[in-house]
Amino acid sequence: MKSKLIFLIVFFVSSLQLHAQIKTAEIQASGLTCSMCSKAIYKALGKVSFVDTVKVNIETSTFLLDFKKDQKVQIEALRDAVYDAGFAIEKLAILMDFTDKIAVKDAVFENAGYQFKWQLKSNKPLKREQKVFIVNKDIQPINGLYLLNF
Repeated sequence: MKSKLIFLIVFFVSSLQLHAQIKTAEIQASGLTCSMCSKAIYKALGKVSFVDTVKVNIETSTFLLDFKKDQKVQIEALRDAVYDAGFAIEKLAILMDFTDKIAVKDAVFENAGYQFKWQLKSNKPLKREQKVFIVNKDIQPINGLYLLNF
C-alpha cells in the first residue's frame, strides 16, 4: 500500500512538471488580409482548452499565448486552431524550461511530452527559460520529432 502511494505521488509531481515546461507560445500567422482575419484566429485560439489569454499584434500578425496552470500544452491543438480558422502558421515560437545548459547539435530530447531534435550548426548555451522555434514545415512532426532552433 505504501509503495502504491509513493508511486502516485511521484506520478502526480512528474505530471505537474510536464505541464509547466512550455510557458508561452508566439504564433505568427500567414495569409491575413484584414482585422477580421486576426479576429478569426483570436477566437479559434481562445477556444483551445489550455489557453488562458491571447494577445494580438495586428501589424505583425502575431498572437502571444499564455497557458492555464497545470494543463498540458498541445502543439497540435494550437496548429489545428489556426488552420481550422482558415490560415497557416508562418512561425511558432515557444518559451520552454530547460534543465540542460547546452543545446547539443542534432541531439534528440524529451520535454513537455514531446520529442525534439536540435537543428543547430553548433552547440549553443541555453538559458533556464529559452525561446525556441519549431522549424517543421506546417508544424507537423517528422518521424515523431519536432525540430527546434533559436
